[in-house]
Amino acid sequence: MQGKWLKYTLHVANDLEEAFVADVLESTYTLGWIEPQIEVLVTDNGYDYEEKAELPVIAYLFEPMSESEEQHVERLKLFLNRWGGRVRLRETEQVKEENESWKEEFQPVQVGDWWIAPTWTPEEALIGATHILRIDPGAAFGTGYHGTTQDILRLMQGMELHGRRVLDIGAGSGILSVFAVKEGAKQPVYAVDINPQSEYQVHVNLKNNGLPHSAVAVVIGDAAEHDVRERLPKEVDLALVNIGGDEDIAMLPVVGERIVPGGVVILSGIVEWNREKVQTAYEQAGFRFLEERQSEEWITLLLIRTASE
Repeated sequence: MQGKWLKYTLHVANDLEEAFVADVLESTYTLGWIEPQIEVLVTDNGYDYEEKAELPVIAYLFEPMSESEEQHVERLKLFLNRWGGRVRLRETEQVKEENESWKEEFQPVQVGDWWIAPTWTPEEALIGATHILRIDPGAAFGTGYHGTTQDILRLMQGMELHGRRVLDIGAGSGILSVFAVKEGAKQPVYAVDINPQSEYQVHVNLKNNGLPHSAVAVVIGDAAEHDVRERLPKEVDLALVNIGGDEDIAMLPVVGERIVPGGVVILSGIVEWNREKVQTAYEQAGFRFLEERQSEEWITLLLIRTASE
């Protein structure tokens, strides 16, 4: 039994949430987290969600196993009886003791000629891999597993990046910026993100890849805001924008005033049903479509700047 936990999924009446949490914190159970039930919505710009306030919230409790699962479940049901059926057990699952078991979710993945691998990947798992990005997951989005990130990396592998000036908007963990540096882009690459955690995670991943902090200049904030724009380079050869369709359009003034003629922009985070809107906006601003990649419903566009404004 050692090292095994039981994970309980419960439905808790909305008006009982506060009292339920208070009781659990005084009990022998470990409260993981509580979340509302949601409905995923398809929007013009991709996806959104709506909380279903009329439905019970979902609570996750954990308990180390010391007896059979059946004995633990019977004891939990006795604990839940105090709420008169308004807290219900929906699912029970045996899981490994936390510690570092979460690392098993992050395995090496090949993208073109490159491998993306967390630092704890055993060397035998990367035998024969000549190009490796060491990217650890963190609080900033961007592990390299999403189709948009992988499609951008595939397009970047088809480019000559040596000496190119690069601006990475929506940089997250910095995976694209780190790749650009490793491929010889002019330093520093500029990485912009609204998440304050991004700066720390970019520096972690630079260190993981044997690169100095100075290789990437991290700018925290919205690139569309004046004070943030003032901290960005005046001219770039390559802009990467991986946010969302409408957000990519919102970044057009920033991208348009910085990309030199002949420079390129890679736009991603676009869903297939707003692709035309994004492409049209950039074409009207003096960009010409070159290539696209698609992973499921996600579109990535490559365009070249053909004229200056």
